[in-house]
Amino acid sequence: MIDPTTNEQRRMTATVILGFQAHMNKAEAREILDFHLFKQTGARYEEGVWIDSSVTFGWFVRNRFLPLKEGMWRVETAKVKKLLIERDLIDSFDAISLKSFDKFRLQIHLHNLAKERSRDRVLQIHAYLRDIFAEAEEQGFLAKDPARRLRVPTQLRGVDKTTFDLGTAQRSSLSLGSP
Repeated sequence: MIDPTTNEQRRMTATVILGFQAHMNKAEAREILDFHLFKQTGARYEEGVWIDSSVTFGWFVRNRFLPLKEGMWRVETAKVKKLLIERDLIDSFDAISLKSFDKFRLQIHLHNLAKERSRDRVLQIHAYLRDIFAEAEEQGFLAKDPARRLRVPTQLRGVDKTTFDLGTAQRSSLSLGSP
């Protein structure tokens, strides 16, 4: 905590009586202590991670979501999916707290992507958003999933089907060069 008189950071301690040592083991004492910490701070400690409002979208995706999903993707597929998630989601939401997301913010992001990206890309990002926030809810980082009822924008750009046929290009260059 910050001391208001000196403006310096100061450690604040609080004594909590957990009970008699003879009536509980170490795991039970830790559980009671975790309960008191959660009551005081709103944060809890699970599997080596503090679960509180300081968890950002970027941290969650990189440290909790992608490690779970990467094992189910082929190596090349994982590279592409991670790149899409990085460009279209993490770049936009990296430092934003998970708890500050709502359906409105996510829906607006999808609408903006629909103006710039292809139909397939928007559909993929929609699916990733839903998966990421469902996983955050399941792991206890969120009480409610803000992406659960996201809708795909109706005005989507078509897929670019322009192709270059080398055979046709060679035939046309040959026909142009012949007398």
